[in-house]
Amino acid sequence: MKNWMKRRSLLLLIVAAIALMLQACGTEEDGEPSGELSLINEDNQEVSLTNKDRATVLFHFTEVG
Repeated sequence: MKNWMKRRSLLLLIVAAIALMLQACGTEEDGEPSGELSLINEDNQEVSLTNKDRATVLFHFTEVG
């Protein structure tokens, strides 16, 4: 009897873990990000990175030393 309960609780934990992973990895219905993603360019102008027609390459430089 105890062996059956262990198997059932293990199965329940596996199903719960899979359900949580699927929810966390899910996207919205339209597949687009929910918020506006924008950055400030070198001319101090805000540049939107969402819904662009062309790909955007970003460079991030940090001071080391």
